[in-house]
Amino acid sequence: MSKISVIVPAYNSSEKILRCVNSIIGQTFKDLEIILVDDGSTDDTLNKMNYLLDNDSRIIVLENNKNMGAWYSRNKGIDIATGEYITFVDSDDFLSLDTYSSVNSAIDDFNSPNIVRYCQDSYLDFDKYRINISFFSNNLFNDRRGVLNPKNSQKYVALETPGVCNKVFRRDLIADTRFPNIKWEDYPFCTFLLGKADSVAFANSGKYFYCHSSKFDNTTLKDTKNASTSLLDIYDCCDLVEEQYKIANIFENYETAIRGNQKIHSLQRVRDIMFSSKYSIEEKQEIINLILRLTEVKYGDVFSDPFYQILKKEKLFYRFRMDIVENLIYDSRFQSYSSENDLKVRLRKKLK
Repeated sequence: MSKISVIVPAYNSSEKILRCVNSIIGQTFKDLEIILVDDGSTDDTLNKMNYLLDNDSRIIVLENNKNMGAWYSRNKGIDIATGEYITFVDSDDFLSLDTYSSVNSAIDDFNSPNIVRYCQDSYLDFDKYRINISFFSNNLFNDRRGVLNPKNSQKYVALETPGVCNKVFRRDLIADTRFPNIKWEDYPFCTFLLGKADSVAFANSGKYFYCHSSKFDNTTLKDTKNASTSLLDIYDCCDLVEEQYKIANIFENYETAIRGNQKIHSLQRVRDIMFSSKYSIEEKQEIINLILRLTEVKYGDVFSDPFYQILKKEKLFYRFRMDIVENLIYDSRFQSYSSENDLKVRLRKKLK
């Protein structure tokens, strides 16, 4: 059994896969199982994985017969992982070389916590240089150190980024939890495990480099540039989180946090519309108001939510963006819409 299993799904990642995996191979902490999953690539990603396999006995290469999606590849990796802890790295990202040493120190210092979390920064990647764009993200816990019990921190459960790549999870915490076949599959997977956990440790060092391509062709930037009806999938994710918590009989303990979490993640799609190049100013205003009202109908009042207010207070760019929405875009006339189904129909008609 390795200490940490690292799962890397990759699809047509020939340009980045070596940088990614070399940042894992080169970790100062060596007790790793490295599971590379080629997701039906049509370029030479698989050839490069096999080259890496030939040069490092810790590597396992899996191959999907066709492109299935990151959710499927990650689950495939979980199914064979032997590590005490499991983590994930996306093939166009990479790590500082001290990351897993810092994680291992946190595991030792805090009596094998359920989750260890380390710093994640977002970058616009120009290959030879990178521009830090972390001010766009809602990550509030990069500077936190020590350990906490999520059951005693509604704020953490509500506002922690739901990405899985800057966290390692005990395999027995994951148990039979798997990524759903849904857009933003990280969100329900990670947020549910936060609710199950009794301890989350914060590593003293290490960093995950979340890289947005300068070609603007990765998923996050595509979603923003080309916002479409798939935007509504966020509500399926939010509903799934609630369902998971209820099945596990922990929803009552976290209801305030989960309601805030649902509102905040739904409102991330407001960002996509604001920066999209597909819609006129008038169209954007109507779509944003429909999103606001649908979120309110499903999950309750948005602007007075305590966790929404915390996020606005602590993240300058988020406050700037949402102040525009509250003061310039919000239209009270949309309050007359009270049917979830009607609002979704209206949004589908407006989204291209």
